[in-house]
Amino acid sequence: MAPSSVAARSNGLSITSASVKKGHPTVVKYTWKFHDDSPKYFAVGIVEVSSHDFTLLEDDVETRGHGNNGTGKDTVSIEGLKRHPGKYVLVFVDTEDYDNVYATSKAFQVKKSDF
Repeated sequence: MAPSSVAARSNGLSITSASVKKGHPTVVKYTWKFHDDSPKYFAVGIVEVSSHDFTLLEDDVETRGHGNNGTGKDTVSIEGLKRHPGKYVLVFVDTEDYDNVYATSKAFQVKKSDF
């Protein structure tokens, strides 16, 4: 299932940054904030802004396993978007129900030249 809406529900997770980093593989580097009531794990997806097409990028990221003091950081490959440039948002979703959106980033551009 893909999120029917990219509106995040309040649960203590928030994406603080998301940006494309060229390379092999090309990735999205992202950071987040969490608190004690945040879920233990989340899945990472990307949504194309105009079509609302959802692509799952990672199915189980540990909320507290990538940082400290209530913050985390990680990267995820977007090589699958090589032929699909456009405007996207990164989303954190429930690992069991991708319709349950925990957090949404600001929109960013993926260009052909990123690959």
